[in-house]
Amino acid sequence: MKKVIKTMMFSLGVNTLLSIFKIVAGFLGASGALIADGFHSFSDLSTDLIAIFGNKMSLKPADEKHPFGHGKISYITSIFISVVILIVGLSVIISSLQKEIVIPSFYVGVVSILTIVSKYILASYVIKVGKAEKNPILLASGYESRADVLSSVVVFISIICMQLSKWISILKFADVIAMILVGLFILKTGFELLKENVSSILEEQETDEEVVKQIEKEILKFPYVLGIDSLKVLKYGVYFKVELEVSMNPFSSLLKTHQHLHELEHALKEFDDRIYYVTIHANPHEAFTLEKAQENDFKKILEYRCHTMEEKNKKEMNYMKEYIKENTHLENYQLIKIHEEICGTIGIKKEKEKEIMLEELYLEDAYRHCGIGTKIIKNLQANHSQISLWVKKENIHAITFWEKLGFQKQQEEQDQYLYIWKG
Repeated sequence: MKKVIKTMMFSLGVNTLLSIFKIVAGFLGASGALIADGFHSFSDLSTDLIAIFGNKMSLKPADEKHPFGHGKISYITSIFISVVILIVGLSVIISSLQKEIVIPSFYVGVVSILTIVSKYILASYVIKVGKAEKNPILLASGYESRADVLSSVVVFISIICMQLSKWISILKFADVIAMILVGLFILKTGFELLKENVSSILEEQETDEEVVKQIEKEILKFPYVLGIDSLKVLKYGVYFKVELEVSMNPFSSLLKTHQHLHELEHALKEFDDRIYYVTIHANPHEAFTLEKAQENDFKKILEYRCHTMEEKNKKEMNYMKEYIKENTHLENYQLIKIHEEICGTIGIKKEKEKEIMLEELYLEDAYRHCGIGTKIIKNLQANHSQISLWVKKENIHAITFWEKLGFQKQQEEQDQYLYIWKG
């Protein structure tokens, strides 16, 4: 941050000299455009003062009322800078319409060339440091200085045109036109800065893809992170706030998960010193595999389901017991596994080519809201032209689930419906 302050002080000194130089030369040489350009440089001077104050305030640490620090003060400062620039632009345009036409001295052109070179070097330097330090205040000041370079070029052209007005009378309006153009340059810069910083103060995400990709790579270095579900890098002035959702082993203990997330948070702050605030949410990893059911495994699952049923589900429990007896062969059944843990079963009977009957899709309660069932069915839909299954009338949740996936009721029996999906 010391480099930021030094750059601001340097810019302040240069803009002070240039603004005085242009205004004095403009009055002595009778160039309204150069005077306007001087006031443009003077706006740089005022914004540099504001920038130094805003940067100092934005570095204040977090407190009870401001848990995320004071980084957004830099945006408020930049918005104030934008408003100052807009006011200067309007005043230049208004004054140009009231100006008396006078041909300026030729030496004013020499002054203009000197200011163009000086200002371009200053603007390039400030923008370079602003990008390197990721400092929005420096960037605001630097881009405003670059606009000043363009306005100085317009002033120089107008001075040449005014000298030629002795032979081409219409060129006598060049000074007025140049003042209007300078004013429009200033307005454009002010509007763009205002738009950018209003967007940022509303928690704009970092748009630099390279920055986001580097953060993603750092996150995926950790072996316990099995995937990134969501990543938001929000701008907080010169700082970042990272909001992250990662997939992790669902069978890891709460203590281990907490330790891993704490390590990840610390690593991200070490990786990029602009990352001050990190919020991480852990999701159970939903990657699953389907494995051919063995008789012992399959019957063990069915028996477990019977034992865990409550007394009110006595009818369902009796149904499952009969199901165990009837299914002595398992060629149609697979186990659904996550990290080698069995979480459900699926039974598929082939009817015709690309047509199947879904005999069963069962998931244990803990996995019924992880999207596993939806993924399995969508995979089947991608590889088959027709899928049919029977659903019990009393199972409202199952009926809603199948209808959302595009299945339609085709047939009704005493206690169940036949649902069919056609691709």
